[in-house]
Amino acid sequence: MKTYKVAALLSVLVSALSCSYLNVVPPEQPDTNDMMVDEATTLNMLYSCYSYAQENISMPMFRNADMGGTDEAVGPQEWESMGSRVQWDAITPSSINGDNMYPWKVWYNGIGYCNLFLKLMKEHDPAMNPNDKAQYIAEVKFLKAYYHFRLLQMYGPIPVVDSFISSNTLKQDFPGRSHFDYCVDYIANLFDEAAEYLPARHSNQAYYGRATSIMCKALKARLLVLAASPLWNGDFPNPAWKNKSYETPGYGLLLVSQTRDENKWERARTACQEAIEAAENSGHELFNIESSELLRENNSIGLPDIPALGESEDDIAFKKTVVMLRYLMATSPQDGNKEIIWGLVPMNGGIDSHNTAMASIPHFVMKNELGQNIGGWGGLSPTLFTVSHFFTKDGLLPEDDPGFVSESEYFTSAGLSNPDITRINVGREPRYYAAIGFDGDQYSTKIAGGSPLYLEMRNNTKTGYDANIWGTRNYSVTGFLNKKWVNPNFYYTGIGWSHSLPKTPLSLIRLGEMYLEMAECEAQCGNDAEALVWLNKIRSRAGVPEWTLSSLSDNGKSVLEAVMDERFAECYLEGYRYYDIRRYLLGSDTMSKVNYKGLDAIRKSPGFTTFNTVVSISQPFEWNDRMYLLPVSNDEVYSNPNLVQAPGY
Repeated sequence: MKTYKVAALLSVLVSALSCSYLNVVPPEQPDTNDMMVDEATTLNMLYSCYSYAQENISMPMFRNADMGGTDEAVGPQEWESMGSRVQWDAITPSSINGDNMYPWKVWYNGIGYCNLFLKLMKEHDPAMNPNDKAQYIAEVKFLKAYYHFRLLQMYGPIPVVDSFISSNTLKQDFPGRSHFDYCVDYIANLFDEAAEYLPARHSNQAYYGRATSIMCKALKARLLVLAASPLWNGDFPNPAWKNKSYETPGYGLLLVSQTRDENKWERARTACQEAIEAAENSGHELFNIESSELLRENNSIGLPDIPALGESEDDIAFKKTVVMLRYLMATSPQDGNKEIIWGLVPMNGGIDSHNTAMASIPHFVMKNELGQNIGGWGGLSPTLFTVSHFFTKDGLLPEDDPGFVSESEYFTSAGLSNPDITRINVGREPRYYAAIGFDGDQYSTKIAGGSPLYLEMRNNTKTGYDANIWGTRNYSVTGFLNKKWVNPNFYYTGIGWSHSLPKTPLSLIRLGEMYLEMAECEAQCGNDAEALVWLNKIRSRAGVPEWTLSSLSDNGKSVLEAVMDERFAECYLEGYRYYDIRRYLLGSDTMSKVNYKGLDAIRKSPGFTTFNTVVSISQPFEWNDRMYLLPVSNDEVYSNPNLVQAPGY
């Protein structure tokens, strides 16, 4: 298992705020005897342990299976992104041989480096403050737990690597996969050990992005929610999957338990409660209108133009909520966003690396001083499933709202001053307008050199399709565009290709998602009333009516169904949907070819009726139950005789 070997120290680490303290440039081939002689060299090595977390989120829309491999959005086929390959069932043990960005390789390199850090810390015992030494060790244990957890999410039972494995280790001595429950307990214990010596929050802003006890507790809770979910709690679709010879202590060759354990949900509930209490007690809170309005006013951002809304007090409040929800995922603690618990700036930083934003921005925004068309890649396209699974202004799914337009009229003109706007885009909740761009929509108020941009998805010379002008890689697949992750402050300057967007973190943990995890646990434990308390915190912030037990009953929904509906709208395109589909074994229901639909937008200047015709997206979408887990590359399997492949590959 050659990926367990350590890599050379990497430069540039991680931060939710600043990269000033991260500029570590070690020798190309570092001598391990010189890597931990004092506090400075120890800190450099610590930063390198963090770099593997940052490396794997570099260009997330292209390289991350969980960011793009769902039913939420589709990119142009020409992107051939990691997410697209998941949607097409095109990730095979042979196709990923030699892929340096393959998560297995990145995270096991990170684990190897963490284990080397702990080994050298013990051997060299560098002269430094004992409290700092204890914190550094705890930070590395956190990272070691995090890398194991991310591997567990994607690959199921994994080899647990608890100590440094040298390059001369015999192949037969490499560990094989451990039983899933064993992995869970190992990772949970590591998070507990790390939390004991970490602060709840860092008072020094330069340390944002480094491990805290709250991050430990939050990720432990997410780990235990995963472990309690049907996929790993009695419903695994390949019960015969076992190791050939490698045995897990106490479990033998078995890799997944075959019986449901209700206590797992209670364990997850307790962990969620502990994590939320710790976060709130340290000052974390949901991002709010007050913080958003301060940002909006300081940056001279106008209120958005929302279809059918005017200037009444309620309409103004609605528009402010839309802006707040756009700022939510595009700001940092430095901006007053106390909801973000852990964020990372993608490798190399900036909008091009955090390419969820650049992939979303229309390919035509304005012309620069040279008369050149400038813009983004304009290809991150929400599916019709997504468009129909945000709520109406009354907090119901469109199909469940008797006051909303019927499905047969979704794509007929709404009769507004802009005739391109269709009825499905009127009367929706604030999150819809914060996340979804549609024909006739005001995409952003300042983006075009300080002026608004309205989408013209049927105009080939503007934001519509024309391969001769924009190429075959920069177009909307569905007729819709994504807005989430695009900061309202963003604008092109009109000088060359320059723009205003600062480096912002990709949020990995936020309080809002933790509330929904808690609601899910309460629902699974039969505590429906308690579940609604947490669920309604999110609905209230989103500007939609709160659920009651009676209103849910009237709409024929269980509390758990309401929670999962809310997770879709609240956490759209944040990477959670990938695991929700798998945790609840929804792959065949959600990711089969028949479910991928959009508008007939891949045409040069189509008419209104043609454009607004629902069509299947022409890509080789396919679901196979083997996709509940990613495969391990053939290189890895061949180099480790104890490692068995995921079922079906």
